[in-house]
Amino acid sequence: MKVERLLAIVIMLLNKRRVSARELSDHFEVSLRTVYRDLETINAAGIPIVAYPGASGGYEIMENFTIDRQYLSLDELVAVIAALKGVHSSTDDKQIGQLLEKIKALLTTAPSSLQGSAHPVVYDFNPWGSTPAIAEKVNKLREAIEKRLRVRITYTKIQGEATERTIEPITLIIKGYVWYVYGYCLQRQEDRLFRLSRIADMSVLTEEFSPRPYHVDKLEWLEEWDTAERISLVLEFAPRVHVRVRDMFGPEAIETMQDGSLLVRTKMTDDEWLNGMLLSFGDALCVHEPAHVRQRMGDTVKRMAKLYE
Repeated sequence: MKVERLLAIVIMLLNKRRVSARELSDHFEVSLRTVYRDLETINAAGIPIVAYPGASGGYEIMENFTIDRQYLSLDELVAVIAALKGVHSSTDDKQIGQLLEKIKALLTTAPSSLQGSAHPVVYDFNPWGSTPAIAEKVNKLREAIEKRLRVRITYTKIQGEATERTIEPITLIIKGYVWYVYGYCLQRQEDRLFRLSRIADMSVLTEEFSPRPYHVDKLEWLEEWDTAERISLVLEFAPRVHVRVRDMFGPEAIETMQDGSLLVRTKMTDDEWLNGMLLSFGDALCVHEPAHVRQRMGDTVKRMAKLYE
């Protein structure tokens, strides 16, 4: 258990800056003599521990100490940098850019050693063809969160209805490549999740607010946030569009028929997006269920045919 305790002491010193021997003794339930021996071991291992006397004294890691390659390998450093670059590409956040430079400086060798290193995973949270609009919203909201300022937004629901909201932004979330802002909505009088791509207009107000209690590590999508009805669908696709179908639906939803056609059973929100998605398959799709969607598709096709008579 000594190795685990030594590592925990290092992490504690990094996080809390200065810690007394008594605090370490109580936290790890060991004697003061054991704490002193542990600190000597850490110091001997190359991590400089500085002791400060007095009532506010204690132990801390030397301020200018940098982590050497023996504690953080080049491959590990490249992995961290690759992930940070992915976030930086979608936000253009100066703080993340500065953090990237600081992490590169952890190497005792020249940062140029990173030039020839490649990570097997590319992190890029920007969808193809994206614009700087989302990054601008992210940066404005981050500033509002830091300064605890309310934000007025024009938000478009999935049904197409636009509403004015005033929110107290709590945190920004990126899920997949989609950005959300989580905050307290004054109109709804409850916490809500807003998709940034549906925010048409946004202005940061001068009204300050006191943060409300929340648990960011337990954030989950709540069904009441999506008031649109979800329906069960049975769809049959022609073999020629199988690649697109497999891109859109999970393998558990797809059944391959004897003639090569694909039968898909899934649940989706019954809205205008669904209509457009189904119509985009043209004559490569037949809707079997539910009856009202099948009827709606047939009526739409008839109206479209009349336009070309």
